[in-house]
Amino acid sequence: MKEVEITVTVNEKLNSAINKITNLGFEKIRESYIKDTYLTQFENELNKGIEEVMNKSVLLRFLNANGEEEFKKITYKHKDYKDGKLISETKINLNCEDLDKAYQLFTALGFKELITVKYVCPVYEKNGFELAFQEVEGLGLLLEVESILNLDNATNLEILNEKKNMYQKLLNLGLIIGSDLDVKKAKELIKSKYSI
Repeated sequence: MKEVEITVTVNEKLNSAINKITNLGFEKIRESYIKDTYLTQFENELNKGIEEVMNKSVLLRFLNANGEEEFKKITYKHKDYKDGKLISETKINLNCEDLDKAYQLFTALGFKELITVKYVCPVYEKNGFELAFQEVEGLGLLLEVESILNLDNATNLEILNEKKNMYQKLLNLGLIIGSDLDVKKAKELIKSKYSI
């Protein structure tokens, strides 16, 4: 299924944002620690565009949910852009018992570590509407919201309208957020690491 989401910067402290939404009836449903390591064979092509390199990368994901369950995956993400705007992404996930061995395998095949993204993700929910805050090491506080609509057959215009609707919902909650709807953690950290 095509995933449609927005990710925005949060320009206030996490506690302030959480107070606002819990006063509106949102409840915490989980909290995860996530470590994403991106590997690519195309690091030398970053000057051609970070998005292009990211679309040729694999992601090794470690996720610890609520301090109990652990998930380890190898993921490939393909992001579709139109006129520089992210429309949607599709993912291929593969469960992996040993991420260290997976890392060794990919580096033996010529892949290099592009960036590692570490973040804590408390998620709040009300009536099926989930707010995933992301405290990203070296970047700051972000907020991700995924559409609950099935947009597999939607036009680009319909998808962009849904993204605007999700953004408006966040504004209606009184959150102080940035106007960029597609802040990407890895991209921002790569820009900083490689001075792009």
